[in-house]
Amino acid sequence: MTLKHKCLLILSLFPIISQVCTQTLDYKYYRALDYDRNYVMGWRFNDTHIDFELTVNTLGYVGFGFSDVGLMNPADILIGWISEGNMYLGDYHTLADSRTPYNDTSQDWVIQDGKEVNGTTILRFSRQLVTCDDGDRPITKDRIQLIWSFGGEDPELSNGLVPYHGETKRGSTSIILLESDVMPTSFPPANTFSIPLKNHEYIIPATGSTLQCIVFDLKSMIPEGHLIKYEADITPGNEAFVYRMNLYKCDLNDPSLTYSRFECENEAPNSVKSCKNIVATWSMGAQSFHFPENVGIQIGGQNDASSYVLEIHYSKYQETIDQNGVPMAIPDSSGLQITYTTSPIAHQAGMLELGKVISPGWRQIIPEQENSFTSTSVCSPRCMNWGFATDKTPMKAIAVILKGNDVASAIKVRHFRGNRELPWITVDRKFSNFHQAPRLLTTPVTIEPTDTLMVECTFNTSTRTSITVGGWSRVEETCRATVVYYPAKPFDMCLSWSSYDNLYSTNGTKIPEQRAAAFLGNVTQWDAPMKQQLRNALETSSERSICSSMTRQPAYAIDRYNLPAGSVAYKEPDSSCVTPLV
Repeated sequence: MTLKHKCLLILSLFPIISQVCTQTLDYKYYRALDYDRNYVMGWRFNDTHIDFELTVNTLGYVGFGFSDVGLMNPADILIGWISEGNMYLGDYHTLADSRTPYNDTSQDWVIQDGKEVNGTTILRFSRQLVTCDDGDRPITKDRIQLIWSFGGEDPELSNGLVPYHGETKRGSTSIILLESDVMPTSFPPANTFSIPLKNHEYIIPATGSTLQCIVFDLKSMIPEGHLIKYEADITPGNEAFVYRMNLYKCDLNDPSLTYSRFECENEAPNSVKSCKNIVATWSMGAQSFHFPENVGIQIGGQNDASSYVLEIHYSKYQETIDQNGVPMAIPDSSGLQITYTTSPIAHQAGMLELGKVISPGWRQIIPEQENSFTSTSVCSPRCMNWGFATDKTPMKAIAVILKGNDVASAIKVRHFRGNRELPWITVDRKFSNFHQAPRLLTTPVTIEPTDTLMVECTFNTSTRTSITVGGWSRVEETCRATVVYYPAKPFDMCLSWSSYDNLYSTNGTKIPEQRAAAFLGNVTQWDAPMKQQLRNALETSSERSICSSMTRQPAYAIDRYNLPAGSVAYKEPDSSCVTPLV
């Protein structure tokens, strides 16, 4: 190995040096960035700044930064260490064609504290969320890719060389820094218990996608209480195959179904298929989800629903082969672990599923070879009012889980009151289906019974050679958002599909609404004119909203909706960097 692979040359030596101090700083969030907890990150933020604490199992240097795809170049990076009572910290960037760290024009990291203790280095520092430095990535509510590393030795101050960290002391992770889950300071409250709900010894198919449904009876298993936390419990080694899990509750009133397992779409009874009152939802990349203090979903006891259905989506697109070239059977006992308390809570929460209907009759269509194709679902004011039933107390949205598949690139939850759009409830412009973590809103959002909610999804199909249709598998697409809110309403889902009542063929003929789905299904050439006709139809056609509840009769209502004429879209505050006039 040549010298340049063993060391990195820092262009411009380390410009920030500070005496070590001993502050006591409290961080709201903590996350281990590696499985062995050798690298633990704490952080906190306000409207303008973010503070970090890195606790790393080394007495050498610590690397940290932000990257587009988890690689060292191009990236926005920081390198720091402790030496002879001083903390050294440098603000750098790398270019697309080089791993050499270049000194940023502006040194924007501010040292707060640093020390070495018991073989561990602790660095604390802060930065503005948006620095206006070309070498810095802005920190927003979007998903961000962190890169990290650490070495066994300090860099050489005399020549600027940083010893290579090696293959095992580096990594990357996706994270949402500004809307991340947080454990309440009072967690766990008194009288807190956990119970696993698992799919025992299921054999994952060799390839493809499948949905498994397992029925449980929590009414007889646990006393009346409230769900305050849930997390995935995945069989070790199967993390790449368990894609998504949902826990629903409903009154099946059939004891013979308890502990039964079905393929959800083709084998499950209709009563199991229609059980859709969500109480927990997890997707790949998420960790645990804690409800805020004094908030939880009612579960258990004699007044609870008779049944819970755990739905697990397995996704496996390549056979697992043993050393002899023989396909391996992969047994799985994954599921969710739920944590509940029997202590009183102040706010009973609910989950509302928003997004596009997934049904063969109302197929979502996304053309191939598109860098940015947008699809929008609507929960209309009349559907919202129906969902609130007799309790018109506003909802307080406290968290959102965004859901898409392989070609989803951005998801936004929009919020209208009358013809004026309010600030977006949440947005992720860098969405990844490998990181669908819950987003805990920093400030609860008030939702009135006559508001309009929309889920806007953008898709990138530039690598696909045929259309993508709506569906759960990763070769299909979904556009969903689960809103966690309180107080709970008898309101499970509010989904929609386009009526295509303003669809035209490329020769200018208007397609009748009742024939639109068949017409689109028979299109064989999705050329530019046909793609434009689809775009026009989606933008100008009415949307059909369907709102539903497992606890009401009738159990659903359907509405037809267009945004009011003259509606004013929300415009984000300008955060661009402007050079002041001299």
